[in-house]
Amino acid sequence: MTGPATGPMAGRVCLVTGAGGDMGRVIVTELARRGATVVLVCRSMQAARALRDQVSAATGNADVHPLAADLSDQRAIRELAAAFREQHEHLHVLVNNAGAHFHQRRLSTDGIELHLAVNHLSWFLLTNLLLDRLIAGAPARVVNVASDAITDTRTYRIGPRRTATIDLDDLQSERAYRPMQAYGNAKLAMVMCGYALARRLNGTGVTVNALHPGIVATAIIADSVPRMLKPVAALARPFMLTPAQGARTAVHLATSPDVAQVSGAFFADQRPRRTPEPSYDIAVQERLWQASAVLTGLADQDHADPHTISGG
Repeated sequence: MTGPATGPMAGRVCLVTGAGGDMGRVIVTELARRGATVVLVCRSMQAARALRDQVSAATGNADVHPLAADLSDQRAIRELAAAFREQHEHLHVLVNNAGAHFHQRRLSTDGIELHLAVNHLSWFLLTNLLLDRLIAGAPARVVNVASDAITDTRTYRIGPRRTATIDLDDLQSERAYRPMQAYGNAKLAMVMCGYALARRLNGTGVTVNALHPGIVATAIIADSVPRMLKPVAALARPFMLTPAQGARTAVHLATSPDVAQVSGAFFADQRPRRTPEPSYDIAVQERLWQASAVLTGLADQDHADPHTISGG
């Protein structure tokens, strides 16, 4: 039996992307269990409605609402933002959980390398399009689900250690392409632009933090493994975190009063952790922000808060 939302998050509007994934389902369920108004985003409306029904049945919270978008498609992201804006004047928690891994270098419908499009530019565009709703909802939180691939892009830690990098002259991995490197680079871009956004939102009551969920047995992990290493991956799976365990830090950042005043930080296992030193280079962050604004069309259009887009 479902009814009006009650609990510590009652009256708080939460938007979660990647809701149909292993961790996403846990995140939306935990937010609904705490009484939040949950807007969940899946790739298809059929999947979103089915998940809405499952979450409402499991939590007794009827205030769960489905939306759908292909987050590799910038037009779809803009339509998603417009749909949310039509329904809600305030946004209190935005969990950017959507992510993807691809074996081959592929381009989105916008002509952008897919790792960059999904793992970085999607959250960048959506968050900027909803900034006024977040500021109106302050105190509000942006929670970005990143990865420790920013520090080590090896698959299952096999082979020489490689770290993620930001090459502003080759953001789309045109010169050299390694799937996990491209994935890690995109997640590093997410983290660094998150630091830049936290600076821009200082004093607004909106916090921005990122996290590594741990090595979680999810579809992304499974998809990242080359076919020849599948047997090794099967042996490693029992030692990975479950999606419920992996979701803990995201839920912590979305709900805990302990981090209400924390912004511009990176967390792992519910504790702050430093990211690689180059990630704190403000000049590179700002150049990356501008490049991201250009790639998403935000640099050339009016916006609810153009000061935030330009960084001026």
